[in-house]
Formats: sequence, C-alpha cells, structure tokens
Amino acid sequence: MKKTINAGIGKRSFVIDEDAYARLDTFLNHFRSRVNVADKKEVMEDLEERIAELFSAETSNGATVVDLALVNKVIAEIGMPDGTDEFASANAASSASASEPKAAKKLFRNPDDKVLGGVCSGLAAYFDTDTVLIRVLFVALLICGTAGFWAYLIFWIVTPVAKTPTDRCVMRGLAPTMENLSKYSNYSK
Repeated sequence: MKKTINAGIGKRSFVIDEDAYARLDTFLNHFRSRVNVADKKEVMEDLEERIAELFSAETSNGATVVDLALVNKVIAEIGMPDGTDEFASANAASSASASEPKAAKKLFRNPDDKVLGGVCSGLAAYFDTDTVLIRVLFVALLICGTAGFWAYLIFWIVTPVAKTPTDRCVMRGLAPTMENLSKYSNYSK
C-alpha cells in the first residue's frame, strides 16, 4: 500500500503517489537550477502547465493516480532547458525513451516580427513560408482592390496574439518542450 499526495500542478489538482511526487519535486528543483533566463517564474509556470496538460491527457483514460512511470514518461518528454538529457539519464531507473513529439500548428499573430499587427508573419509561420512573400501578397491584393485590406483586418481581429512561449512554439509547429520554450521565453510581450 502506497501513500498518495494531493498536489496542485499548473493550477490543477492531481493525486500522486509518494515516489512519483518525490521524483517530480527533484526534477522541478533541478530544472529550476538550470534555467538561465531572466524570468524564471514565467518559465516554471509554463513548465507546470505543460506537466499538468500531459498528466491530464494520461489520466483521462481512467487512471486516477499519477504514478512513477507516468512521471518518468513526462520528464523524458519535456527534457531540460538546455537540451541535455542529463537528469533523465542520471535519475531514471526505467524511463521509456520518447521520440520528439510534434505539435499541431495553430494560427497566431506573431508579435516578434510585426509591421502592423503581426498577421503576415503569423501566416508565414503557419504555412512555413517567407514573411516577405505573404506581405507582398497582401500588398498586391490591396492594389488590385480592397480585398487585401479587408482580409488583413479580419485576420487581425480574429487571430489571437502569440503571448506565451507555448503559443510561440505551437505557432511554428514545435513541440512545447522546455528546450523550445526557453528559446521563446525572453521575448517581449
């Protein structure tokens, strides 16, 4: 019989067995010490939200307790902020090696490469094309009539801004691993 702990992770509540909690706590402390960005708090909040998403996805199929195997799987998927696998290889007794997960792309306005609203650079990231090409297309549509103006305006109103590092990763089709999140965590909001 194992002890379980109610833990709040990423603003969600989970029941975690004692061994899994100790492993997750060790990982979070090790991760916090390896983060080299100015806003550690935001990175750690994003990390906890990502862990909560993965736990929720795995426990939605009927499992009620987060066990050590699930924690090891999540740690292997997330990785360390500098891209090393040092923690997982040094501390995991039986961790299955997970392949690099792909994220489904989502359309966002890109605040990092914007001229007006970031619509063109967001569309370029979504379609894996050059931002200049999309901008030229909108200008050509504007010259041919008002279609370019109205299309841009509608995209500007409807498309959300990529505010968080997770949004910036998903906009580019990158998995929101900690290595990828750390690339976009120090951009201005």
